[in-house]
Amino acid sequence: MHLSCYFQLFVFAVSQNVDAECEYREHYSRMSLVIIDTFPNILRDVIRSSISAHRLYQLCIPHLSSFTPDQQKNLQDLNLMNSYASLDISIIYRLLRQFQLIPPPTLGWGNFPNKDDNTLGDDVERIRYYRNQVAHRNNTNIEKNEFEDYFNHFLSIGHRMDLNLSQGTNYEKKIDLHKTCRIDIQMQIKYENALKELENIKMRYERTQIKFYWGESFERSLVQLRSIIQDEKLKGRQKVRVQIIFQCESDVEKTIDILNSLRDEINAGLSGIEFIVANKGSIILNVDLALDSLETDERLLSTIALFLGKIIEPITTCPTERIDMVLVPIEEFTTWNKPKASTEPVYLHFDFEADVFETDDKIEEQLRQICDAISKHSNGSATKSNITATLLPIKNISTTEEAFVQAQSPVIHNLPSSVTLRQHLNIELSENEYWIMCDCIKIGNMLAFIDESFRKRMIVCNVDGTDVRCIPLSYKPWYITEVNSNTIAVSCTHDKIILIVNVSSGSVTGKIVNSDCCFGISHDDDKLFVVIKGTLHVMDLTGYIIRIIPLPSYTTMDITVQRKRLVCIDETSVYCCWLDGTLMWKFDDKKFKHLSHLATDNMGNVYVTDSGNNSLIVISDDGRHYREILKKSDGLCRPYGVHFDMKENILMVCNESNRTALLYDVKEKHNIN
Repeated sequence: MHLSCYFQLFVFAVSQNVDAECEYREHYSRMSLVIIDTFPNILRDVIRSSISAHRLYQLCIPHLSSFTPDQQKNLQDLNLMNSYASLDISIIYRLLRQFQLIPPPTLGWGNFPNKDDNTLGDDVERIRYYRNQVAHRNNTNIEKNEFEDYFNHFLSIGHRMDLNLSQGTNYEKKIDLHKTCRIDIQMQIKYENALKELENIKMRYERTQIKFYWGESFERSLVQLRSIIQDEKLKGRQKVRVQIIFQCESDVEKTIDILNSLRDEINAGLSGIEFIVANKGSIILNVDLALDSLETDERLLSTIALFLGKIIEPITTCPTERIDMVLVPIEEFTTWNKPKASTEPVYLHFDFEADVFETDDKIEEQLRQICDAISKHSNGSATKSNITATLLPIKNISTTEEAFVQAQSPVIHNLPSSVTLRQHLNIELSENEYWIMCDCIKIGNMLAFIDESFRKRMIVCNVDGTDVRCIPLSYKPWYITEVNSNTIAVSCTHDKIILIVNVSSGSVTGKIVNSDCCFGISHDDDKLFVVIKGTLHVMDLTGYIIRIIPLPSYTTMDITVQRKRLVCIDETSVYCCWLDGTLMWKFDDKKFKHLSHLATDNMGNVYVTDSGNNSLIVISDDGRHYREILKKSDGLCRPYGVHFDMKENILMVCNESNRTALLYDVKEKHNIN
């Protein structure tokens, strides 16, 4: 069992000047306004511009167990309320980072940016850093120079975010108002308390010249760690890696050089803790901490205090008489898409020659060869644990005549008889340009894709993947449908806009303003069918609403209309209805719980992508039969968009994760019931 534990240790010099305490507390309250109100709203706008709330919840479903119960409830609001209002800075940062919803900061995630690093990711990293730095303080006294420095940084972030988001946000102005607005004592106390609740920092222990503080997040981590210490000891592991981070006002690089040069002297005589290296980013001390030292608060604090005594001695840049330390756990960011070991049995089917079963020795020799082959190709993992196998017979058809009769029995559905890869296209823009491939469509000899990143655009190219170019839009696109051989309609969900776009010229020829957010869109019989607030709006190409049809699910996302039928999906089910809303059939299967987009073919079969399961299923036109026709092994990697070209019988699927488009020739099966 591998165990990593990380902590942050912030050290603040406490001012001896208490004459201006009221003014200093007011400074803290004004900073709290930014941390509590404005910064969360900025990050909500960032994530909202990158992905819809419904889609984000789909991504989170396989990983809900990694969130706390409160966070899980907040994430469920994404789906139920289609709103980001319940998400705070910490969870938005985590989602942006782990799902790669925006380009990473210049120096990478988790590193404070340099002064000249001013990308969107850099400012997200700054927001998280300042939130933690302010929330983890053990006092509310902010001197004037420190206050001015903080707000200069806050205003710069607001200015750049206004330019990045381009939505009339005016965050720079709001931050400036927080700095200068009238603030009474009740308001001051309110925001002080709200900021303290983020971490609830308390003094836990005082030892000589050092006071130890930590908040609830550190307390939870410590309790969890202690609960598994005994298991770690039984497995032979004796240490955990810890980061201790503290801040000095100046000469950070000099301090780091001094500490690293004195590594052996610092470690001499220490017990239970070993200094490894000091790194930049304030001052980060990497140490190995013995598990024994974590068993009680007293032992932990005594160990760290002894260590800090040796650390502080050679440092001349922090000449304070007393040191206040705040301990904070560092979040671990694992790769959520990493394959997990399956607890399900693996079934291997073999055809054996009859003489293998003549004696037990022959059977054992054959099984030994199979096991050796499995171990050889398992990258060594199969040699680290026992493999238990059970040999089972497969029931055979008794006679050749029975086999022939079964093979000739009529099948009462029209699922395709074969799907053959035609093209595998990597759709890349200029070097390292970031975009997210979402919905897709094949229109004549051109392919069009929705870019679901923070940019407002579509990507188009020739059917062979050449001549890749962008069509800039004034709104962020989400869903797409073909209108005619040269025109598409695009729904811009949160902008409540539908755009009519000429693909050849790249020009917007029409705009329809809707009453609410618009999701899935389809075109049939010279009409647009659009999902708006849980209902289906039928309109002409000017936006005139002809009628409104009830939908079987309030969380309907994507739709298609064909042969006077509506087929639609939410994240777990497929519905087929008449165009008056009457339900014909419903398909759901516990294996497929992350449905994303759908399309239909000439026979009425329904093709649906499952992004969480990395698969594409096809359902018969009566909803009674289905087949999983494409899987991860076929090249699917978070498949989202799917389109069926009925003229050429070509199926197209696009992968969000690696920006690839897969085109397949589909051979239809025509059966007689």
